[in-house]
Amino acid sequence: MKPVQWVKIVLCLILAALNVFLFVVSCGVDYRILVAREHIRFRQEMPTMDSWINSPFGKLKSYVFNVTNAEEFRRGRDNKLKVKEIGPIVYKIVGFNDILERNETNVKYRKHRYRVVEFLPEDSVAPDVLNWTITSTNNVILGAATKIKHTAPFAALGFDAALMMEDIFVTDSVYYFLWEFTRPLLQTLSRISNIRSNVAVLYNALKEKEEVYTVNIGPKRGIENFFRIETLNDEVIIREQLPHTLLHDSNSCPFNVTGALDNSLFPPFVQPDTPLDIVAIESCRVLPLTYQRQERYNGLDTFRYTLLKPYQKPPGCLDSSYGIKLPDGMFDVSQCVINDAPSAFSMPHFYGSSYNWSQHYEGYTPNTEDHEPYILLEPVTGIPVTEKYRFQSNIPIPDLSSFSLRLKRFSNMMIPSFWYEFEMGELPGFVTALMWINVNIVPHMQPYCMALFLVLALWSVLKAIRVACGDLSYAGLFRKLCGDMGAVTALETKFQATNDSPDVAVK
Repeated sequence: MKPVQWVKIVLCLILAALNVFLFVVSCGVDYRILVAREHIRFRQEMPTMDSWINSPFGKLKSYVFNVTNAEEFRRGRDNKLKVKEIGPIVYKIVGFNDILERNETNVKYRKHRYRVVEFLPEDSVAPDVLNWTITSTNNVILGAATKIKHTAPFAALGFDAALMMEDIFVTDSVYYFLWEFTRPLLQTLSRISNIRSNVAVLYNALKEKEEVYTVNIGPKRGIENFFRIETLNDEVIIREQLPHTLLHDSNSCPFNVTGALDNSLFPPFVQPDTPLDIVAIESCRVLPLTYQRQERYNGLDTFRYTLLKPYQKPPGCLDSSYGIKLPDGMFDVSQCVINDAPSAFSMPHFYGSSYNWSQHYEGYTPNTEDHEPYILLEPVTGIPVTEKYRFQSNIPIPDLSSFSLRLKRFSNMMIPSFWYEFEMGELPGFVTALMWINVNIVPHMQPYCMALFLVLALWSVLKAIRVACGDLSYAGLFRKLCGDMGAVTALETKFQATNDSPDVAVK
């Protein structure tokens, strides 16, 4: 045979062997597991890597409250504050994950949540909403009174005298309250202490925090442990909560990040009973996700999780703020906000809270659709497809009966400063397409691939034989292997001829 024929024969036999090998391997594996194992290796070349690197991405929608009866309340003619919600005030948000170290089992990265913050006038309630004038409670005075009541209750009279020139209500632009809120008292204190003078809500909420995560990757760690956190800022306890672990058991308080997730990626093959916690860095705690139901979204079956349950009791270490017992559905975040101010998070409009807001306010409309925070997670890939992360920041006020009349009227109230919703942007089309293939095609393709391997193996063997026999056709190969079946042997029957023939007369 010619050398070219030998090359063809060898290549065909290699192809046959390869397909037999793939068929044998396919008998003992699940294609879904193979795809998942490649996914959790978290390679730089992953198609979804670009989407993850530039996350979080979406819209931040802020809402503030305009007090419409400030003068009537100040003079005692109204016993309740009448509020009107202003919003949404929408900003485009794009983050960035900077990979610092990577090996077979871990990746360490720094998260920059707010690399891009861009006001979107056309998506907001009005293009000029930042210039609107609103009236709000003077949260600097109210927060300071709360701290004084807790730390130095006998200083109440001196506190009132020092702040006689400060009005209990402040009227200014929406932009002022979001980005430039400062008062003479804060400016004075900032010169002699480490107190910050600008307490505007977005100015402080969007300040970058140090977030360096070390998370598990790779098959050696187990599929179920993919992207679970080992450390945050090289600690297992959230840094702001470290001083409080002396008073509270870190095992019962949501301060330990080990095994939690950063809310960007989740393990594959999530089940409704799979424990999932996320690090809520803006509230310095770990939040357990609660499975609600299955929900269809963009052609995918997803699991819906809520971040807070209605009337959920806060952990014992977060159930009070500066000595004020918090209602169910709220938790303390004072260790995590500007100037360690008294502060508690709830769902917007006090939805799901046991606080009787109607005793002090008119104008709130708490409801599930607009105010419940949730995540939709595709469970096979562990990729969130959308989320609406909603929280309201409140100042809890104690009994201020020992203060002046203007402060006393705010006793035992919860004062909302603002609420926000982070709405995740749509995933890129190629990521959604890959997820759809992974969910709808990969689980059903295994028997077809195995049949194809067998067909290719048989074809390769036959091709090698044909080449070895001088490039025979399939018909020629068949005749050579099975003999000459083309000739037909007929059975011949001979009859004896007779001389006598009957005469047939036709009349």
